[in-house]
Amino acid sequence: MTTSTATVTTVTKEKSVVDKWMQVAGLPTALIAFVFLLTMPTPAGLLLQGKAAIAVFFSIFILWVTQSLPTYLTSLIAIVLLVMTGAWSEKQALGVFGLDVMWVMLMAFFITSGMEKSGFAKRLALWIISKFGHTAKSALATLAITNLILAFLVPSTTARATLMLPISLLILKVYKAVPGESNFGRQLVIQQLQFNNISTTGILTATSPQIMAVGLIKDLTGANVTWMDWFAASFPVAVLTVLASLFIGSFLFKSEVKAPPLEDGQQPSDAKKEFRDQYNQLGRLSPNEIKALIIFALTVFLWATDGHHYAIFGMQISLVLVTLISGILFFMPYIGIAKWKDAKVPWDLILFSVGAYSVGLALDASGGASFILNSIFGSLNLASLGFFKLYVIVTFIAMFSHLVFTSKTVRTIILIPTIIGIAKTAGVNPVALALPASFTIADVITLPPHSKPNLIFYSTGYFSVLNQFTYGMLVLLVKWILLVIASLTWFKYLGIC
Repeated sequence: MTTSTATVTTVTKEKSVVDKWMQVAGLPTALIAFVFLLTMPTPAGLLLQGKAAIAVFFSIFILWVTQSLPTYLTSLIAIVLLVMTGAWSEKQALGVFGLDVMWVMLMAFFITSGMEKSGFAKRLALWIISKFGHTAKSALATLAITNLILAFLVPSTTARATLMLPISLLILKVYKAVPGESNFGRQLVIQQLQFNNISTTGILTATSPQIMAVGLIKDLTGANVTWMDWFAASFPVAVLTVLASLFIGSFLFKSEVKAPPLEDGQQPSDAKKEFRDQYNQLGRLSPNEIKALIIFALTVFLWATDGHHYAIFGMQISLVLVTLISGILFFMPYIGIAKWKDAKVPWDLILFSVGAYSVGLALDASGGASFILNSIFGSLNLASLGFFKLYVIVTFIAMFSHLVFTSKTVRTIILIPTIIGIAKTAGVNPVALALPASFTIADVITLPPHSKPNLIFYSTGYFSVLNQFTYGMLVLLVKWILLVIASLTWFKYLGIC
């Protein structure tokens, strides 16, 4: 399709004065923060390793946000600093490259490459656009609804991200969204990781740390929270947060397109017909598309039946093994579709992910993250407050505690018992604090290393760390406000508060 220059103009965005100053000031600011935190007296209750991990985390965070150095280089520096400061061992830091999340990321791009090579991803993307996505706004809304539906079917945030990645990239290709330049691309890709995580919060079984939180509540309070209890309370908040994300994203990133680019002389009203015609011109499924459909369906089936593998196969097939099997099938001679030259793997962003994940894991393992959270709780004397003030502060801390915890599991283990203890000391219903706090466990949308879906979508190159951080913080502030309002209305009606 030939694109009219009157319809679509590719413009390289000039950096603002603020961006330029941030880039200049980032390196010295990070250096000052690192030296200050590393050389300060070690507080009681914090190990030297924890202090070193905190110093590395905050200095590297400054470099990520200001982009004074390329993100992959910053992450490599982070690995060196973790080892040299004693925050983490060399074996642990370098071993992150072998963790399951890195293999899932690699195979996600193998699957995407295979789907794209087969033509099936293009067919699926054109079908979505011709049916529901003939405008940019409707495309975003359709993907939001898709994520909410998938949360019921696929009990893994990583699997859902891997599923949505090829579809998202092909839709962006149809809209001619250029990575790093397109505001529509920024919004769509960041929203995929947001929709993935936020929709998870509405379904108890959509991620295991939420199940763990309910188990802790039962063990420590005796209260039994059912699947329906969780759904009735949390899903409406999740849906409203997704709607807020759509609105905030449209405000932050003014889209350069309202509809897919058209040919010279076409009217915007022709867009839906144009893409329906393109979809119809594809004709019947080709042999390669049928292969891709079979492999993709097998992958989704294995993801969706994760909890029943022993009954079906007599063994458990982990998420990473399912992803590896899918990647192998796409590239297997005679069976698959793609060859090595077709694999589009963004190695610079993979390196960023290794370093970012190393910093987060070191902060957890060294006790630095726990120290920060316990210091916040301990300094506020929360037990002396009334229920509403206590609820407001506890849900705020729970919402944003993910900034220092890479692991949702570790965060759950530390957060929920602590909140229950505070509630008992204050003489309030522990469930009224612990359950709403549990609704925030999957709200890990502010930085790439905070979840596997974040890393997968960051690796597309469509947005910066600062883009994700700003957008994520605003969305989470809205969700926190929704949780506060719910404590006075919906949660009271349900008997939670």
